[in-house]
Amino acid sequence: MLPFMVAMVGMYRIILKPMLAYLLERDAAIKGGHQEAERIEAEVTARMAEYEAKLAQARAEIVTLRAEKRAEAQERYDAVIAEARTDAEGKITAALGEITAAKDAASGQLKTMSGEIADQVAGQVLGRSLSAGA
Repeated sequence: MLPFMVAMVGMYRIILKPMLAYLLERDAAIKGGHQEAERIEAEVTARMAEYEAKLAQARAEIVTLRAEKRAEAQERYDAVIAEARTDAEGKITAALGEITAAKDAASGQLKTMSGEIADQVAGQVLGRSLSAGA
């Protein structure tokens, strides 16, 4: 039994003790790796939350800025349209005045011409000239 015990103690010191130390070291490294991975994951999660918050804030600023710029553009559009309408109404009024003047002139000419034509037709029908004194 003594040789068996000596062999067991020898094997323990030569093989089993270094193997146990290696396995314990390996287990500690694995646990440390898991802890490091959890720490990194927590850090990544925190950074992602911070990034998402900044992104949400930037989106809100963009929405506000877009609304402001849209309102400014609408105001400029309304001003340009109002100016164009005023200008167009002025031109329409001037054109209507010209048309009315031309119509009145044409009407006067037509009255004069119709009187002359009537005198000519009556003269041709009657065979003599019509005059205001005759």
